[in-house]
Amino acid sequence: MDIAAWLPPLVRALATALIVVSASAVAESLGPFWGALVASLPISAGPAYVFLAMQHDADFVAASALASVTANAATGMFLIVYATLAPRLPLWRSLGAAILAWAASAVALQQIAWTPAAAVLPNLAVYGFGILLGRRRRAVTPAPSSRARRRWYELPLRAAAVAAFVSLIVGISSILGPATTGMAALFPVSFISLIVIVHLRMGGAVSGLIAANAMLPMVGFGAMLLALHLAIAPLGVTAALLLALAISLLWSALLLLTQTRRYRH
Repeated sequence: MDIAAWLPPLVRALATALIVVSASAVAESLGPFWGALVASLPISAGPAYVFLAMQHDADFVAASALASVTANAATGMFLIVYATLAPRLPLWRSLGAAILAWAASAVALQQIAWTPAAAVLPNLAVYGFGILLGRRRRAVTPAPSSRARRRWYELPLRAAAVAAFVSLIVGISSILGPATTGMAALFPVSFISLIVIVHLRMGGAVSGLIAANAMLPMVGFGAMLLALHLAIAPLGVTAALLLALAISLLWSALLLLTQTRRYRH
């Protein structure tokens, strides 16, 4: 058997395992803002697009990225619904409602032929509303809750779920087509994995606060996807991917700097 064939799945598994474990540990140790910031990095979408670029041409990747820009608005709906319900509902009900909200939004958005400029509009509407709605929640520190004992297999299991999802999306991308691939690549599997861990260990108030804090970082995530779509034609896929990653990291660094200054004051 060709060992090289196992390399891409192994890279995905290692990368996603590292990020999911890190986000969970950061959220537990440093607070919801930091956990949200780590979770909002291109954990699953980033590796998915790297491997899509290895399997498809530039036009396919660009079309998928544009679909992902609109799907980013569906992720915003997921975060809003979960942040609203998590403090007062059990995990399965609050998370289930959030996943249904994502699915309904994603299906509705996919019915429209979006241009790059028009794809920004649902993001502005959803994230503008979510940021205003979550402002009070972000200002409140939830009361500490009893922590469930962590079982040894929890974090590896969540990380494996993210890696398996990325592999699935890349594997069936030729069947789905670019638009559906771009939409599916934004399914919030990383957030779901983090939410399950934190909700069970620290309670719905803390995990809901992570979702509320993720609204601003996800604005930069949408900008990253839009830059990827626009940059592929003039720069090529590799340079566009590097530019998109730089935008994501710079936005996160800006939010981190703002938060640090806020703490100092």
